[in-house]
Amino acid sequence: MSQHLRILHLEDDPADAELVQATLAAEGVGCHVRVVAAREDFIAALEGGKFDLVLADFALPAFDGMAALAIVREKHPELPFIFVSGRLGEEAAIESLKSGATDYVLKNKLSRLVPAVNRALSEAEEREERRKAEEELASAHVEIQRRAERYQNLFNSIRDVIVVTNHDRTVLHVNQPALREIFGYESEDVEGKNVRILYADEEGFQLTGREIFNLEQTAKAKILEIDFHRKNGDNFIGELYAMKRLDSKGIAIGNIGIIRDISERKKAEEALRESEMRRYQLQAELVYAAEIQAKLLPRSTPQIPGFDIAARCLPAKQVGGDFFDWQEVCPGVWSFTLGDVMGKGMAAAMLMATVRAALRSVAHNRPQEALRLAEQALLADLENSESFVTLVHAQLYAEARRLTFVDCGHGYAFLRHGNGTVRCLSPRVLPLGVPGTRTYLEGRVVMEKGDTLVLYSDGLLDARPELALNNRLLARHLKGAASAQEMVDRLMGLTEQQGPLPDDITVLVAHCTE
Repeated sequence: MSQHLRILHLEDDPADAELVQATLAAEGVGCHVRVVAAREDFIAALEGGKFDLVLADFALPAFDGMAALAIVREKHPELPFIFVSGRLGEEAAIESLKSGATDYVLKNKLSRLVPAVNRALSEAEEREERRKAEEELASAHVEIQRRAERYQNLFNSIRDVIVVTNHDRTVLHVNQPALREIFGYESEDVEGKNVRILYADEEGFQLTGREIFNLEQTAKAKILEIDFHRKNGDNFIGELYAMKRLDSKGIAIGNIGIIRDISERKKAEEALRESEMRRYQLQAELVYAAEIQAKLLPRSTPQIPGFDIAARCLPAKQVGGDFFDWQEVCPGVWSFTLGDVMGKGMAAAMLMATVRAALRSVAHNRPQEALRLAEQALLADLENSESFVTLVHAQLYAEARRLTFVDCGHGYAFLRHGNGTVRCLSPRVLPLGVPGTRTYLEGRVVMEKGDTLVLYSDGLLDARPELALNNRLLARHLKGAASAQEMVDRLMGLTEQQGPLPDDITVLVAHCTE
């Protein structure tokens, strides 16, 4: 034996103690032996040192071996304990072994001592290894339990229903919280039963079988939309992510299905499709309306002797409430209108078309009479729509160069003389559709060569607020322009690079050339 043993020897006879040590040494057992004879010394030695083996005489005058064995077993249950005694009857020997002694050796047969020591140490080592193995096994079991609990918690925390089945589609496991929430079943309602219980109809059940649950096919997952059946009898559409369940060798032994209730998603998708269809239809209608509105505007400039005429309308949206119009109401007399219906978009565009039609039908009258008649036709519509219209309606007597006009709450009009001075047009009256004393006062101006009449909508000032209430700033942009069209383009160009238009913009220019 190569290890150096630490031995506690309970012996009151020094000669016997030396004999035991000699026997061990003779057999090559390296050891350090501490010999004690009294109870107090024995207990103190056990508490103060670490020993590999206890040897004890069976009978001592004041402290016997059985008492020592009881102390050792209480304090160190696994410590090998061998009786080495001069006499030990059969009953005493059996009793000692029952009480926990590892072995016993008679002093007159010390040849058995070393084999007994080796066997005792070997058994102790085996017990220690077994204890460690049991501790490791217990620790592993705890870890397995912990991991199993963590897996189960994770399994149960998933809000989709996870159904694990065997090769014949019998349900083996299912996560209970999601099953109850989506299907209304408890796990015992479905485990051990065919998964068909969850399907709304045979078609869906068979479809799933063809797509994924044929174990002869390759292990490829599929996503299917299937009708499922709740415990309360309701059906719902679900998304099934189905895959094969494989063993450690990759062989299919069953299936796994993950079921998600997509009823709300389907409703949202359907609502989105309907919304997109409505939006598409509305967009198409707006495009069509824009085409119609563009066609309602004059398609060519009038050829008036001594005058150059141009205009442009730019809606903030596809359609708008601004408009301009002109027509020859009788030989040599032309009517001009620039209007702005409150608001933008389709509602304003519809009112614009109504106002334009009403004015065209009465434009052969003088401006104040034309507006009185138009108001009678339009007032009910404007009141019902809670809207109003600002506009300038004028008649130009080309030969006399005389302009007669009515400004219905518009105000965005001026006359730029050839010398650069600016004259605002007045008077002004209330807009169409605004309650009040209705008197349409006319204004008159006589234009001379180089004079320019400018009518515009408030959208121009909305895009360039710094120009508000200052017609002179606008008039400066007309200096040097060679034509009415160039003047219109310059004014409209003021809104470029200003981002989305805040409102419709319309400009009409009449330039006196002779």
